[in-house]
Amino acid sequence: MKTIQREDFQEVGSAVKVHGTKGELKFVLTQNFKIKEWAFLEFRGKPVPFYIEHTKAEFADEMIMKLRSIDSVEQASTYIGKPLLMLAKQVKMVKNANDWNLEGYSMVDEQMGELGIITGIIDNTYQSLALVNYQGREIMVPLVDEIVLEINDKKKEVFVAIPDGLLTLN
Repeated sequence: MKTIQREDFQEVGSAVKVHGTKGELKFVLTQNFKIKEWAFLEFRGKPVPFYIEHTKAEFADEMIMKLRSIDSVEQASTYIGKPLLMLAKQVKMVKNANDWNLEGYSMVDEQMGELGIITGIIDNTYQSLALVNYQGREIMVPLVDEIVLEINDKKKEVFVAIPDGLLTLN
């Protein structure tokens, strides 16, 4: 049986405060990740598993999480400052909005082919938007996992799956 090793994990945030009276913790997130059944908090350099009872997204970079066996304000307060870890394979390989430097890249849809050149990025609290020169007008494409399939820095291309109707909304 494989033992849990710290190198199998990536830090995705940390507990910053207690939320409510039932032991929920508020986490500030630094990475995007897929939520599974388990979260890990780091103690003395080792990941310790906690079953996730429920989560609630506050903002794109904040989450409220209820972990099993943490049931009071007093218990939860002892976890403030602890790093939140997830298995590295659960961490999405999407760049943070601030890291995206996609101006000049070509946006290519899986169905329609090349849409146009990205002329800028708009960052806001919930998601970033790529400004694309499409058929003589500027459109906004959300830079989210459901739309962005791949970024090829070598070819300066962003491969996307544009949802039906998005190009007519802009």
